[in-house]
This record gives sequence, C-alpha cells and structure tokens, in this order.
Amino acid sequence: MNKKLISSAIMAILGCLSANVSAQDPAELASIQREVAIMENILSSALKQDTNKRIRAIQANYFVKQGVVFELGVRGSSRWQTIFSNAPNAPLPPLPEIDFANMDIEIISDQVEFITEDVVESSREAYQQAMELMREGAEQVREIAEQERDVGRKLRDLEREKRDLEFASRHDNSAEEKQLEQRKKALEKDIAKLEKQQTTLTKQQQQLRQNINAKHAEREQQQAAEQQQLLEQVSTSISLTLCDYGSGLRSLPNDEHVSFVLKGLGDKNTSLIKVFNKSDIKKCVAGDIKASELTKKAISYQF
Repeated sequence: MNKKLISSAIMAILGCLSANVSAQDPAELASIQREVAIMENILSSALKQDTNKRIRAIQANYFVKQGVVFELGVRGSSRWQTIFSNAPNAPLPPLPEIDFANMDIEIISDQVEFITEDVVESSREAYQQAMELMREGAEQVREIAEQERDVGRKLRDLEREKRDLEFASRHDNSAEEKQLEQRKKALEKDIAKLEKQQTTLTKQQQQLRQNINAKHAEREQQQAAEQQQLLEQVSTSISLTLCDYGSGLRSLPNDEHVSFVLKGLGDKNTSLIKVFNKSDIKKCVAGDIKASELTKKAISYQF
C-alpha cells in the first residue's frame, strides 16, 4: 500500500480522535457547567416569580453534541391530581343496586393528611370546598341508598305475606276468609305506598348522582383551565428569560439545543418537552426576534 495513503489515513484518524477529545475538553465542559449553573439559578428565580412559586424544582444536565436539558417540576401537581382524582372520582355503581357499605368516605381525610402545607397553600380553600362537596354528595347518595334498601326489604316482606294470604284464601273456606281478604287489601295499599316511595327515592338518588358527576366534570374543566394557564405562564417565562439572559450560555455550541422537560404539565404519566435551538436564542438576545416568536419556534411535544 502506498505510504502516502497510509499516512493520510493515520492523520485522518488522529484528526477525528482529536476533534472528539476537543468536544469533551475538560476546560470547555467546565465553562459550560458554570454557565448552565448560573442559568439554572436565573431560570429558577424567574419561574418562581412568574408562576407564583409553582415551580418546585429545576435541575440541569448537559449532553455533548446535544445541548442543555433543564428538568422542571410543578409543585404538587402530580400528587394533587392523583389525590383529587381518587377522592372519590370513580364511577358510581349502577342503579338500583347500590352498596355504599364498603365506600370509605373518610378516605378523603386520610389522604389529605399526607399533603404537606406548602403543596396546598395556594389552593387550600378551593380544595377544601371541593372535598366537602364530594363528601356531602357521597353521604347523601349513601343515605338514600340505605332508605331504598329498607323500602325494598319491607316490600319483599309485604309481598311474601300477600302470597301467603292468597294461598290461605284458596284453601280455607272458613269464616276467616273475609278477614283474609281485608288484610290482603290493606297489604296491597301498603305495597302501593312503598312502591311510590321507592320510585321517589330512586329519582332523588339519580339526581344526586347526576349532581356529583356534574361537579366532577366542572372540577376537571377547572383543573384543565388552570393547567393551561400555568403552561402559558411557564412557556412565556422561559422564552423571556432565554431572550434576556441566553447570552450567558456563550460556551454552548451554536448547533446545539436548550431543552426543557416540564414534569406535571403534560397528560397523565407524561412530561411536556420544549426544545429551543441555540441559534434562535441568539437571535432573540440580539433583538432579531421577539420572545413570543421564540416560543413558537420551539419544538413542543409530550413524552
């Protein structure tokens, strides 16, 4: 093989190795680490101020040839939603066979004990009102269900007695037949009264259950609206901060990215990802684009 060709190949390999080492140069990484740490503090302060301290944690990592990734946690969001959705948001059992004997209404209070003071301070009043409404509604449904069961038992007893009287009437020609017939008519009257009462209780129970479901739906809509508002606040705060202070990431290569993982703002069990190009951030810092445009340029998705 040609010596010049071998020499060229060796030089190319060494050049690649040199470039790889340079990309991970300790001094360069140290500069990026310092700048990222400063940006982490800036973002944390800005987000706490712009979102009324809803951001509880922020952590950054740098990935060579990829960029910086900031992980943000929304204070109390995931646990709040879990407790809220389980207290008691499960579908009610079908009518008319309702058994609330195993439903522990106090589960709400038990779960509330595990929520720390700082998690609920901003929405304590709304939370307590919602819990009270749900507890009250569930107790009312349970009370009516118990009344309905009592009526059902009485109806079954009267029906059984009526059948016994009819049997006795068919097989007894004595003077007691007239008394049996009178008792039968009285039973039929009581049965009709109980059936009417049972119909009323069923309608009341259905209405209460509809009210509970309506409250659940209203609560979910309110949560979705608050979630969307918070997302907009976070997105605006991030873009403004990058435009104002993004120049501090000067050691980050221009072809890399600044990404954000927003935990607690996506759908259930997912995070919202926002990816910004370093080149777009530089444009915003220079005033070539506005913060609102930078927000639109970011790639956003859930994962």
